[in-house]
Amino acid sequence: MAELSRQDAEKLVESIDIPPRPAVVLAIMDEKARDDPDLALIADAISRDVGISAAMLKTVNSPFFGLRQTVRSVGQAVNLLGLSRVVTLANSLALRTSLNAQGIERFWDQSARTAMISAWLAGKYGHNRDEAHLFGLFRDSGIPLLMKRFKDYKETLRLANEDPRGFSAVEDERHGMNHAVIGAILARNWQLDELVRNAIRNHHDLEVFTLTQDGAMKNLIAIAHLAGQLESRYSRNRDDGEWKRFSQAVLSWLMIDEEDVEPLAQEVGSLLLESGL
Repeated sequence: MAELSRQDAEKLVESIDIPPRPAVVLAIMDEKARDDPDLALIADAISRDVGISAAMLKTVNSPFFGLRQTVRSVGQAVNLLGLSRVVTLANSLALRTSLNAQGIERFWDQSARTAMISAWLAGKYGHNRDEAHLFGLFRDSGIPLLMKRFKDYKETLRLANEDPRGFSAVEDERHGMNHAVIGAILARNWQLDELVRNAIRNHHDLEVFTLTQDGAMKNLIAIAHLAGQLESRYSRNRDDGEWKRFSQAVLSWLMIDEEDVEPLAQEVGSLLLESGL
């Protein structure tokens, strides 16, 4: 495909139906912005969305969260987790509702598992669990949008997973855009933190580990790639498509060895089975 002009590229991006933030998230953010946020009102806003409230309870009660007590209501979750963590969770869990489409259930299941593993790894290595969970879900959020826009995008995914040039190169060649760019635009429209937006934009760029100084972004990207590899071993019994390209940089950044991956995979597998994910 010939390289697009900036104007044509912008028009192509505009043709993607990027959804706005859901009403439940807007209500939560409005309340959070007040000088004295009312946690009961936030819990009520979440509870009115059956899908998000059910997903929140399932998530916080997962062994990956490591809570000592079972959370039985959204109100209890809000009081136990605190406002910041609940807002992060609500944003994450609202994504699937906003991008819901038939035939991609497996994609969402894999994304949910990867996000949970990312949060678990972040806690294990002393990083921010909530940012890792949020990034884990939003990282590939551009995929269902491109799948909806381009009828042959599933073929693009197949080719991208096999191409040594990397995922984004195949997407750019076939469609003039890639899911990292679209995901970053979605994250911007949802007013996610700049750190998460930048990580989404660069998560398929191997040079991020050598040419940038942003350690927090490298943490998110490295943890998510390792989480993706652990999830792929669990659900598909094979390496993640990008693991060969990123493994050396990821392991080096996290200061672990290849020999450490298999014990992590076994532990993650046990947690996923226990969680029913």
